[in-house]
Amino acid sequence: PDLSDAFTKKLYSTYLSYLPEERFSYPLKMNVDDRGSFTEIIRTSDRGQFSVNISKPGVTKGQHWHHTKNEKFVVVSGHGLIQLRKIGTEEVVSFEVSGGRMEVVEMIPGYTHNIVNLSETEDLVTFMWCNECFDPARPDTYFEKV
Repeated sequence: PDLSDAFTKKLYSTYLSYLPEERFSYPLKMNVDDRGSFTEIIRTSDRGQFSVNISKPGVTKGQHWHHTKNEKFVVVSGHGLIQLRKIGTEEVVSFEVSGGRMEVVEMIPGYTHNIVNLSETEDLVTFMWCNECFDPARPDTYFEKV
């Protein structure tokens, strides 16, 4: 719900306080393949979506760009490389990232991007925010290698 006003926030808190304990936890839909998984945590109509991406050792994910989507990636565990390249150019911008030094890396519209798990043994866990929810009818996702 939209919790931007105090009354709605209090109303929602009251609602939650009456939930039966067995509803305190619920499963999420993990989209799993041989590269790892992608799991949406929260979807909002006006603030985008929050997700967790897990990349298996040695895996590269992404290799796409967006017209209007912008994303923020934060690696929370593991060691990886995030690369971006502005469409129509050759220059690649790279950020080495790890859970030991958390930082936000922006995925800018018009830049193809990827994330590479540099580990041979550990999963790379990345928290992601996107300004708009994924819509299969309007994916705004275009394949192009970095």
